[in-house]
Amino acid sequence: MAVEGTLFGVEPPLSDIVKHFYVIQSAGDAATTVAHLSPNYEMMLLFNFGAPVRCSFAAAALGSIQVEKVAVLGPLRKMLNYELLPGVDLLAVVFNLDGFYRLYQAPVDELDGEDLHDPGDMQELWEVLKRCDSSAERVDLLKDYISTTAHAAEEGAQPLLNGADYFNDPMIQPAKAIAADAALSERTVQLRFKKYVGYSPKEMLRFLRFKQVISSIENNTAASIDWFDLIHDFGYHDQSHLIKDFQHYLGTSPEIFIRQIAGKEFCTTKPGRRY
Repeated sequence: MAVEGTLFGVEPPLSDIVKHFYVIQSAGDAATTVAHLSPNYEMMLLFNFGAPVRCSFAAAALGSIQVEKVAVLGPLRKMLNYELLPGVDLLAVVFNLDGFYRLYQAPVDELDGEDLHDPGDMQELWEVLKRCDSSAERVDLLKDYISTTAHAAEEGAQPLLNGADYFNDPMIQPAKAIAADAALSERTVQLRFKKYVGYSPKEMLRFLRFKQVISSIENNTAASIDWFDLIHDFGYHDQSHLIKDFQHYLGTSPEIFIRQIAGKEFCTTKPGRRY
């Protein structure tokens, strides 16, 4: 078989912690491919049951960064490039907002989003998952593990969770609205965002606009892209402003993205309950 991706959904109350599980697998005689994952600012816990998966970010070439057995990735601010060898067997736990913090109790802003991180002693869990007969069985086991291990949401995170929908309204300044609702200062809201999810509200707004640009390009059915329409529709100052975001998130120009990456093993994350 070619490389196949399978998404496993999550039901409440676990969906407050985990957005979804995603499995990538291929046969032992499949061709080696390099795939690309759009930036998404999410935290991921990766379990690899096949050969090491080499990774890089934005325009960097594949090098020494690789997922061997278990790794933490995120917040994914840059496009991820990853090499899929024959017989790939990779499982990703994709977290919602403060979900990673609830599992690890570690401030997310202390993590470098352009590197892989050691999740601690998970060798025993990896070995149990490795022996499972199917991906569905692995996912069920992980659901039980996370449900029994994760902590309750901290009181300080609640205003952020309650105000998540503000990011979907372009007429609202989310940090200011959340601060007003919770009787907090905007500075407090910004610091809590960085602690629980690893980025600021301002960073998220910039990213969400760029995500809309990518979605518009992917859904475009015309023979060519009207870049000036994109600049106007999504509130960029000019063409150089748009190019700056392509370089920031993808490490390339809009034209090269269209010609070499879009539609060619380029994946954007599935929509979740929030954002």
